[in-house]
Amino acid sequence: MKQRRYLKDNEKRFLYKKTEVLQKILKVISLYKTFKSSVSLIIYKIFFFKLLKNSFKTRIKTYCVVSGRSRGVYKKMRVSRICFRELGSKGLFFGLKKASW
Repeated sequence: MKQRRYLKDNEKRFLYKKTEVLQKILKVISLYKTFKSSVSLIIYKIFFFKLLKNSFKTRIKTYCVVSGRSRGVYKKMRVSRICFRELGSKGLFFGLKKASW
């Protein structure tokens, strides 16, 4: 189950990176009033709706690499807060100090 989620997440990230430039170009075309001719709107709609549904940034969800947990994941390391604490106490993250009150 964990691997399937992770593979889907990586697939969505790949699709987003593949179509990112095209999405930004289409967004600029749709925002500027100088390009708002009927031809450019038709071109915009054709390309925009041909993009895959999973290629948008909002579809990407981060999952923990270790446990597969979807909530409380640190983006930089892609590890959940629970696994981060466990791995940090074992000394697997360099420069991390244990804080105890």
